[in-house]
Amino acid sequence: MKISTIIFMIVTVIAVRGNDDFRTIDSIRQEAPCSSQGICTIAADCPKGKLVEQSGLCPTQRSQGVECCYGLSVKETRCRKHGGSCVSAEEFCNHKLIYYEASDCGNGFKCCIRV
Repeated sequence: MKISTIIFMIVTVIAVRGNDDFRTIDSIRQEAPCSSQGICTIAADCPKGKLVEQSGLCPTQRSQGVECCYGLSVKETRCRKHGGSCVSAEEFCNHKLIYYEASDCGNGFKCCIRV
């Protein structure tokens, strides 16, 4: 097998897995008991220390491991979901507002958080 074929297969597996994470994140419904405190997300994917202490605030999805969280899932790497937009790398954006982990801004672009 050629090295380029192996690299393509590895990149494909990584991309598909990332899409599965996004499909899971997008399938979670926000529920009223949580909406005043945070957002419903998979508890295991809630950033450390950000899980709302009171459990059961996402009652219809609790059996799937969904709980109320003060932050976005650690697997959420899309720019727009962090309140940003992909802009040209040359466009000014305060370095404190750049989300460097954005996975959806292509080459020559960066994620600038809009405030």
